[in-house]
Amino acid sequence: MTRSEVGIGAMWQHLTANLAAVALFVSGWNYVQSWLEGRSQRFRLLVFGCIMGWGALASMLLAVEVQPGVLLDLRTSLVATAGLFAGLPGALVAAAFPLGYRIAIGGQGLTAGLIGIAVAFAAGVLANRIIGRRQTRAWQVLVFAVCVGLSGLASISILPQTGAPAIDARLLLPLIALNIAATAVAGLVVLHTQLVTKERDLLRAAVAQAPDFYYVKNTRGQFVAVNQSVAAFHGYDHPVQMTGKTDFDIADAARAQILFELEQRMLESGEGMADFEEQVPNAEGNLRWFSTSKTPVRDVEGNIIGLVGVTRDVTANKQLEQALLEAKNQLSYALSEMSDGLAMFDAEGMLIFCNEQYRDFFPLTGDLRVPGTRLRDILEAVTVTGEQVGIPKGHEREWIDNVVGALRTPGEQQIKLFDGRWLMLRTRPTEAGLALVVVSDITGIKSTEGELTTLSNQLAQLANTDPLLGVGNRRAFDQRLAGVVADASQSDKEFALLLIDVDSFKAYNDRYGHLAGDECLRQIADCLRQRTRSADFVARYGGEEFAVILSEASAAGAIRVANDLRAAVRERALRHDRSERKIVTISVGIAISGPAARHNPTSLLLQADKALYAAKASGRDATRLAEPDVGFQPIPLPRKA
Repeated sequence: MTRSEVGIGAMWQHLTANLAAVALFVSGWNYVQSWLEGRSQRFRLLVFGCIMGWGALASMLLAVEVQPGVLLDLRTSLVATAGLFAGLPGALVAAAFPLGYRIAIGGQGLTAGLIGIAVAFAAGVLANRIIGRRQTRAWQVLVFAVCVGLSGLASISILPQTGAPAIDARLLLPLIALNIAATAVAGLVVLHTQLVTKERDLLRAAVAQAPDFYYVKNTRGQFVAVNQSVAAFHGYDHPVQMTGKTDFDIADAARAQILFELEQRMLESGEGMADFEEQVPNAEGNLRWFSTSKTPVRDVEGNIIGLVGVTRDVTANKQLEQALLEAKNQLSYALSEMSDGLAMFDAEGMLIFCNEQYRDFFPLTGDLRVPGTRLRDILEAVTVTGEQVGIPKGHEREWIDNVVGALRTPGEQQIKLFDGRWLMLRTRPTEAGLALVVVSDITGIKSTEGELTTLSNQLAQLANTDPLLGVGNRRAFDQRLAGVVADASQSDKEFALLLIDVDSFKAYNDRYGHLAGDECLRQIADCLRQRTRSADFVARYGGEEFAVILSEASAAGAIRVANDLRAAVRERALRHDRSERKIVTISVGIAISGPAARHNPTSLLLQADKALYAAKASGRDATRLAEPDVGFQPIPLPRKA
């Protein structure tokens, strides 16, 4: 129809019908989405181009013909939309329909019409390339719609002069606005469909590929939808193969009946169930643990139309729980059977764990040593009850602070309890801020240590004692003399050294035998021990010679002691037929520590030896005092028997 035949109102009716046609075909794209599921991307783009092309063709069929061959419609909005969302392939398909029709009808507006379609085609493909793989935004669609609407001016501007004036100015601007609106509506609807489709595909892919079992059933217990995990577990290649089946088709009759009754009760009550666990054999016959949650599904009116379920394979969790339980039981057994006490404190000094042995080690405060008690409170009870020996009186608070602070550093401590027991406390801080305290009873070890110390002292005593006479041996004498000389060098105190020789002892051995000689020496050693002080030192110097170190002794005192020793030996009246006096006697040489001897034990020994030689030379049974600090060279004269 021509403008002469219709008014502006009729033109508006036709253009509004064009807009409705655009909306109709764009909506049709939404309805074919379910049919396109599983199709290739190329196929989907071609279908999209066809729908947009058919819409453009429908718009041309409803066009306003202002002059023969001059058509006004909304074809370019759909061609441009096809290019925007489907790129070059979709745009080519969509443009083919209006191009073919326009060429077929011809007329004076043919060139302008073809250029309009080409401009829309180019605009859509260019916008698609600009956006690329990024997600199209709504504002981009609106900007694109404005550009497409304004591009219509290009085709109008090249219409023949006979046709262009025929387009009333009152129709031109609304026509551009309708093109913008049609492009915007088509683009936004397609964009929304695209986003919904992506979200739906993502959700379906997530459900289909999830390792858990997802399924939907109707009120009769038939599977409506399942994911791939459910199908694979029951031996099906594709989830669709399980549609319409029930538990009676995939499980034994007894288990299927139980599941059916549970689901029916759930549907009747409207309450779901959560974390229902059961053991089910898989395809290989191995038992697996599964946890199932199900809930009723309601329609928009609240009526129950089925149920949805999620089943998860929790075999690994069950195995882990079993392993943890066994480990816990083993640990509990080990803690209960171990002889040591074990306690764990947190960073604030709070007892968070302990075994029975730990409490039993502390009979007076064991009732306090339970999780939740502060170490400070336990230690205060220790100071009150006197459970631990050795806590400094008047400094209990400092002692508690030190013990609490020791939790942060590794270490060992031995403590003695009121009942005589000894405990070893080993503290080991952890990286997590905790402190592990291991308590061991070392009473037996301490007792053994005491015995070992006593034995060691006894061995030392034996090592320094002459086994025959019970007095110090030469080794002990040398050590004692060196110590006395070192002490004397630091003070002005004098000491005396007595060298004693048994007179004619060789003749005694020859006359009475060595056994009698040994007894004779024992008698003399006994005399020396009895007539000297505890601070003095008696030793066997060698053979029948003895040495006595008199502490803090002057020359007069040393002579008095020497004479007393000689008298004590004579009082024993040990028979000696080959001696001039017919009894055993001794001779004594005395050396007093002078300034030189205080620094030289050898000098003191030489002086005493010289004095002893003089006593022997004077007729035996005599005492001689060496002159102190007189240097001389020892003369190797033979001793008289």
